[in-house]
Amino acid sequence: MQELAERNAQLKGQLADATKVLVREQKASAALRRIIAELDLELHQAQNGLEHEGNVTRLPAPRRSTPRR
Repeated sequence: MQELAERNAQLKGQLADATKVLVREQKASAALRRIIAELDLELHQAQNGLEHEGNVTRLPAPRRSTPRR
C-alpha cells in the first residue's frame, strides 16, 4: 500500500511538471500566432502599396497546405 501512495505522489509531481511545461508552451504558441498575424497583415499592406505604385509585378501567392484559423 505504501508503494502505491509513493507512486501516486511521484505521478502527481510529474503531472504538475508537465502541466507547467504545457502552459509555458501554450503562451509561446499564442505569442507566435500573434506575431505571425501581425507580419501577415504588414505583408499584405506592403503588397497592396506596391500594387498601387504599379512598379512591381504581382506573383501568385503559394497555396497553403493547412487551413487558416
